[in-house]
Amino acid sequence: MSNNRLLKFVLLNIMLGSPFYVKAQDENVVNWNNLNANEQQLLERFKDRWSEIPEQRKKRLLKGAKRWKNMSPEQKKQAKNRMQRWKKMTPEQRQRIRERYQHFRALPDDEKQRIRQQRKWFKNLPAERRKNLRDRWNNMTAEQRETFRQRMKERREHWQQMPAHQREEIKQQRQELRQKWHTMSPAERRSARENIQQRR
Repeated sequence: MSNNRLLKFVLLNIMLGSPFYVKAQDENVVNWNNLNANEQQLLERFKDRWSEIPEQRKKRLLKGAKRWKNMSPEQKKQAKNRMQRWKKMTPEQRQRIRERYQHFRALPDDEKQRIRQQRKWFKNLPAERRKNLRDRWNNMTAEQRETFRQRMKERREHWQQMPAHQREEIKQQRQELRQKWHTMSPAERRSARENIQQRR
């Protein structure tokens, strides 16, 4: 046996017989029997074909099961509602959502954070206000939506170019306006909205 072949043979045997190698290999395999009882219960419908599922998908399923376990009852209810909406979507709608998600993942971290903050702000709005905003968006033409997006982009760029102290002052003013808003009567709020619309 040549020195080169002998070296390959020895390395192969070391790798296959090494506890470290076996351990590293096992860490990349998610075996059904290694799941705890709670995880097996949540993933029961995948049991019969678990060995056929790609490892990356297994890990995603396992991560989702762990996330589900830590959810509050309200969060679980919201997740079930989202799943129901997903099931009712057409393949085209699902594809659009997947594309938007891929686009989101490719964004810089600061942009992702900004979008998360906007989503949080929207979720904290009263249900009626959220409905009004959705209806307004849905009633826009494609051209109006594009104009709106462009206006928002310009505002973001303008905001990012401001000095830090100026942004802080504006944040403080907004906070004061929010506090004042909560003390207004419905008529005063309507009047304030009309004034804002006129300025636009």
